[in-house]
Amino acid sequence: MSANAEALAASPVRAATWRLHLGWGIGTLGASLVLNGFSFLVPFFLTTVLGIGAATAAAMLFIAKAWDIVANPLMGVVSDRTSTRWGRRRPYLLLGAIVTSIGFAAVYALGLAPSRLPLPVITVVLAIVGTGYTIFNVPYMAMPAEMLDDYKERTRMMSYRVFFIGIGTFLAGGLAQRAAEWFGGGARGYALMGVIFGAAIFVFMAAAFYGTAGARFTVRERRPVSLGEQWRTGLSNRPFVALIGTKFLQLFGMFTNTATAIFVVRFVIGRENPGEWMLWFVACAGIVQIVTIPLWRRIAIAIEKQRTYILATVLFSAVSLTWLLAGPAEPLWFFCLRAALKGIAASGLLLMGQSMLPDTMEYDYRRTGLRREGIFSALYSFVEKVAAALAPSILLLVYAAVGFESRAAVQSPEAIAGIKWAAALLPCLYFALSIPCLAFYRLTEESLKHTRRA
Repeated sequence: MSANAEALAASPVRAATWRLHLGWGIGTLGASLVLNGFSFLVPFFLTTVLGIGAATAAAMLFIAKAWDIVANPLMGVVSDRTSTRWGRRRPYLLLGAIVTSIGFAAVYALGLAPSRLPLPVITVVLAIVGTGYTIFNVPYMAMPAEMLDDYKERTRMMSYRVFFIGIGTFLAGGLAQRAAEWFGGGARGYALMGVIFGAAIFVFMAAAFYGTAGARFTVRERRPVSLGEQWRTGLSNRPFVALIGTKFLQLFGMFTNTATAIFVVRFVIGRENPGEWMLWFVACAGIVQIVTIPLWRRIAIAIEKQRTYILATVLFSAVSLTWLLAGPAEPLWFFCLRAALKGIAASGLLLMGQSMLPDTMEYDYRRTGLRREGIFSALYSFVEKVAAALAPSILLLVYAAVGFESRAAVQSPEAIAGIKWAAALLPCLYFALSIPCLAFYRLTEESLKHTRRA
């Protein structure tokens, strides 16, 4: 390997500062608006506004994400091999911001078409959003391992990311639906909401490009390394494989949880305009998620990241079971209490999962001497987006099986019961399956320090 591959680009910023954490972390707000804007609203929008059947909408979401099988690893390789005066990753933050924001606005404008659009056209528009997100997120998630060396400092940087995830969840998960209702609901209301949130996505994603100016970065690897070799060696990284398996299953649980919430409010609790209750839900969850970040950081220092992750997993699963108590008589205070408890657990889940990723990247570099953070962030982003698409798809298939009727104001008792049981049990199933994967994660601060090149 060339010594050039190990060189760090000359930069005025060497030590981690709160400005660097903030400058990088704010990009998460744009990414969170995209993911939550989809997981919370797209299944509801496709079925109740566009009138697409639940099973058909599930297939469309799945097909839209099939492109990611190629796009994500390709973007990882491209960013690893890029060489510019701004670094390997930063230029793609700006490009991704443009594509993602336009695609997001286009999705929610589909209802304004003078005639019903062909389903393949709708599917392509959904795929455009995913492509823009890939262009942004794969390089974005590779940057912390380049910018920071310190094990604990990476957790501190990821706490900013979790903070902005909480803000994005509030805005996209609660305020977006409420905004669509304020604008009159229906196709026009969602279209206006899409334009506003699309603009916000661009602003916050682009802010990360400017906020990381001067940050340390590594230069591209000069020795040619094939894509197959990178994948094989990457998958030999046992801590990363354990983490990616854990995240894949847990993201299924979290995206299922977000997708079910609006259906539970509308059809189980029986609120005709679910936006108000959804606003309460994400406000309570988001605020608590943010304020408990320092608590989870202290727990992680005391008992290490893996055990902290398990603790948060168990808590989130237990709270999900309380959806079985939901019904028309449920008071708002109990609904908000559930949301707050979910926020506590989500804070731990997100902080641990995010901070462990750059640890596995450093582990790979210490073992191989190769700088290929893009491959790992590509795999991470891939499972994130697959889970974001497949979790709602599976949920919609369950709804179709229990007799859910698109655009119907009143659902059958069987459909209502199915919505409630899916909200309670599906997340628990996914989280239970993730525990064995997490048990194989053995990377600690001490073991990382003693990792040497094979």
